[in-house]
Amino acid sequence: MSMEADMPMLQILVTAVGLTLGSLLVAISLSCLAWWLATRVHHPRWGAAFLLIIVGGTWLAALGQSEFVKMATVFALVGAGLLYLVGREERDGGSSRDTKPGRSALSKGKH
Repeated sequence: MSMEADMPMLQILVTAVGLTLGSLLVAISLSCLAWWLATRVHHPRWGAAFLLIIVGGTWLAALGQSEFVKMATVFALVGAGLLYLVGREERDGGSSRDTKPGRSALSKGKH
């Protein structure tokens, strides 16, 4: 077995790992952007909808032909599900944590 025969396999492996990690980073960045937008308009439960709008806009722009965009979309859909759950918790009062700046979770009962 020669070294030239191993190069295509190594190239495929590096491309696959790069594609997966890159699309995961893009999906995480888009999820953070959607969450930031939702909290800026004081409606955290809209984070998932913002993320779906961003991803839908990408598909409508005909960028869905790329394997990178397809993988980022799959990861972003998972992120949208997570943003939906976090947004629901925030809407219901966020019983497990306090997200208001400047307040300590220990002093929750004291005003």
